[in-house]
Amino acid sequence: MKKFISFLPLFALLISCDLLNDSKISSTEVGGDTNLTMNTVGTKTTTNVQVGTTSYPASATVTSNVGGVITVDLKATLPKNNALVNLIPASMKDASGNLSTTSKYKNTSEGILDYTNKDGKPFVIVNYSSNVGDKYVLTKSDGTTITRTVTGKTEVDDYPVMGGFMNIKTMTVEQDSRIPGVNKIVYITNHKYALVAVVIYMNDGTSTKISLL
Repeated sequence: MKKFISFLPLFALLISCDLLNDSKISSTEVGGDTNLTMNTVGTKTTTNVQVGTTSYPASATVTSNVGGVITVDLKATLPKNNALVNLIPASMKDASGNLSTTSKYKNTSEGILDYTNKDGKPFVIVNYSSNVGDKYVLTKSDGTTITRTVTGKTEVDDYPVMGGFMNIKTMTVEQDSRIPGVNKIVYITNHKYALVAVVIYMNDGTSTKISLL
């Protein structure tokens, strides 16, 4: 339930953008209750990133919560000579080349947004009241846009989690990419467990999946 925060900055911090809101659902705001256990300062979660058949450890610690906006300290062991990892700025890595960075999010009972764009402004990852086809849109400083589109919303518990011990309903949000080498990023979310998984599809046909539940 707490693991939604574990690995977003690996991808989201690669994007520099301003905001454009042309959707019926706001691209910049999400309401709801922020008094969630997963938002508590000091909460530390562990997860892993799977590249091919190899898993790498990662962790995330909530270091502050200001009005429901949380700051998260993220660390992860990263594979070497990996196309996706090579796109991560050096400022987000430690001396050994592993992920070591912080980022801000707002996680609520109604959705998730991040502040990982160049100007530190909010951008919705998911609003649980959205329907298939709804979009959250940003415009980059160079005038191009990045769009997150709701591409799936299940009405039954059909997505396996926790090693297949239970199934949950999900919403799928697909983000197009302006990142060289990355084709698209897919977020799999749930209204109770927040971010469930992230899948990054590369232009060379490979993909990396981060399962968070």
